[in-house]
Amino acid sequence: MEIKFWGTRGSIPAPGPLTFDYGGNTTCVEVILGSGRRVVIDAGTGLRLLGNEMKSLGAPVSFHLLLTHNHWDHLLGLPFFAPIYDEDTEVIVDGWPHAFQAMTRIFDDHLGNGFFPVAFDQLKAKISFLNHVARGPITLDGVKIDAIPLNHPQGGLGFRFREGEHSFVFITDNELSPGSERRFREFVQFVKGCDLLIHDAQYLPEELKHHRGWGHSTYEEVVNLAVRGKVRSLLLTHHDPSRSDAQVRQIVERARQLAASQGATALQIDAAREGSTLHLP
Repeated sequence: MEIKFWGTRGSIPAPGPLTFDYGGNTTCVEVILGSGRRVVIDAGTGLRLLGNEMKSLGAPVSFHLLLTHNHWDHLLGLPFFAPIYDEDTEVIVDGWPHAFQAMTRIFDDHLGNGFFPVAFDQLKAKISFLNHVARGPITLDGVKIDAIPLNHPQGGLGFRFREGEHSFVFITDNELSPGSERRFREFVQFVKGCDLLIHDAQYLPEELKHHRGWGHSTYEEVVNLAVRGKVRSLLLTHHDPSRSDAQVRQIVERARQLAASQGATALQIDAAREGSTLHLP
């Protein structure tokens, strides 16, 4: 599998010189399976850049779009995704059931003049909604994709991809702290032994008291999850829009020190970086 980050920022786009290294676009991750099939996780503003890349290839665009939840920072890229205006584009949507309806409302809320000059039903692309993965695992070209419910306002899903002996987990907009120990154990079991865990770490521990119930985690909680789940590599994502590159680097260093203090010296930790590509295995 090939994993490429087109957007790693949380809540709202934050472009500018202070976010150049880790990126200012909101969540969008491209996964290319061993078969060549493309799966995209979330349609944040990074989707615009991915669309430009797809158009440049000159071939009809077809992919699965997995939506983690229905908040706008994970959907706002869709109206600016150039292939969606082409008749030969096919988008197969799955994921959090309420997210598809929210996706259509990015174009028009049906209560007024809408939010965008083009209505959803005027798009030329073929767009379908499966609603499968929320009800059980799906398999795409031999890759099994599981989902887990998240602790987030209005709900959401995290995903685990398994291709052969290798796997990675993507969990964003998830608050680990308010859940019971039983719920935390569920997350530990879901990530257990994966090659790569990508998890929301928007807040610092000292900031969390002001954001309880907002549906995000701290690097401390995510490191604890990775250590207990015995994952091999951890990437922190959904960077707070107020966070500069230097501050993200400080969080990474603090996370590494915490892992080392727990004896997890083999755990590799970094922050997700817009434009970066990873390969599993």
